[in-house]
Amino acid sequence: MEKSKQVILSDLKTSFEVLYKTANLVSDDLFNTSKENKWTPAENIQHLITAAKMTSLPFTLPKFVPSLLYGKATGKSKTYDEVVAAYKRELAGGAKASGVYIPKKTNYDREKLGQQILKEAEKLAQAIDVKWTEEDLDRYRIAHPILGKLTMRELAYFTIYHNIHHMEIIRKYYL
Repeated sequence: MEKSKQVILSDLKTSFEVLYKTANLVSDDLFNTSKENKWTPAENIQHLITAAKMTSLPFTLPKFVPSLLYGKATGKSKTYDEVVAAYKRELAGGAKASGVYIPKKTNYDREKLGQQILKEAEKLAQAIDVKWTEEDLDRYRIAHPILGKLTMRELAYFTIYHNIHHMEIIRKYYL
């Protein structure tokens, strides 16, 4: 079932807030420490800050830009569950973050990361809320580095799940 724009905005906000709260439960001595060759909690948050910035970009561009670059969608958007299943398939097939999405190995400041992730969450929600109608979310597409062409609605769905995915990694290895 398709989520409305208002439900997407609510789910986005919740996913960022839960991520933020989960990261804050990690002890200071583990926040910048890797376990089992996984990204540290700080690196997970930095990765999501970068992802949120990159996700916000197409939502802030004039709509003709994604249309010019990727064409308009011709069918219905996939559901949230379909986007999640596609991402899980890609991960199972070995897909990984690359390029700018790989966080630098450094000691990150917890407070700064927390402020940044919440700021990026707000910017993304604002861009979607102000500039995009229900119809626009299904009409325009953008390229995703792992999932290929997605409608803007599908990109929002992915972002919700992506936050949850990384929050679950933090919970599993660091809490």
